[in-house]
Amino acid sequence: MPIFYKKVGNVAATQKLLVVEDNQFMRALICDLLVTEGFEVEAVESAAQAVKAAASFDPDAAILDVELGVGPNGFDLARILRETAPEIGLVFLTNIPEPKTIGVDNRSIPKDAAYLVKESVGDIELLLKAIKASLRGRVSPELRQDRESHSLSNLSRSQLDLLHMAALGLSNSEIAQRRGTTVRAVENLFKRAIEAAGIEVGTGEHGRVLAVRKYIETVVLPKN
Repeated sequence: MPIFYKKVGNVAATQKLLVVEDNQFMRALICDLLVTEGFEVEAVESAAQAVKAAASFDPDAAILDVELGVGPNGFDLARILRETAPEIGLVFLTNIPEPKTIGVDNRSIPKDAAYLVKESVGDIELLLKAIKASLRGRVSPELRQDRESHSLSNLSRSQLDLLHMAALGLSNSEIAQRRGTTVRAVENLFKRAIEAAGIEVGTGEHGRVLAVRKYIETVVLPKN
């Protein structure tokens, strides 16, 4: 059920923000920060709730988590919101530093949308800057953290899937069976993934282990 937050007596209260976040603690934290700054905020936990809330609340901007559980994700929701409100500001606030790791091409994200990792929410000034920039439709590079240099951004979908299976503990033989290919083909795919990620394998080090560790550090751990 939507939750409304409002602080009276601040000029910024005329600006309305829709917060879409499925984690209750994070949702409350974001809203508390924004209300302290004088915004009028409506908070929901799913894309379905967001669509309904947007119709009645008419927000100036939306702060969207990317992973929203079952149903449309944050990127899908952004497209839906823009269909009825083309001028709505968009700020993606997520644990995913590299959208490509979940199959999303960075180029498909609106150029006028801000993209911040959730650890940035502690810096209220950066979040406020992102909101204001999204409302103006002019977002600077510092507000597009998906464009930072992540070593996994150069990997193909097949290579990312390979590292995902390896991170789950599957052996090369098991991966080959799932992919319907040979162990040699899997080994070659690992080799290309290591090269694409720019991982340097030193003496006595195992490239496969280093690649999986990098995948876990970049994709898995930030979600915890």
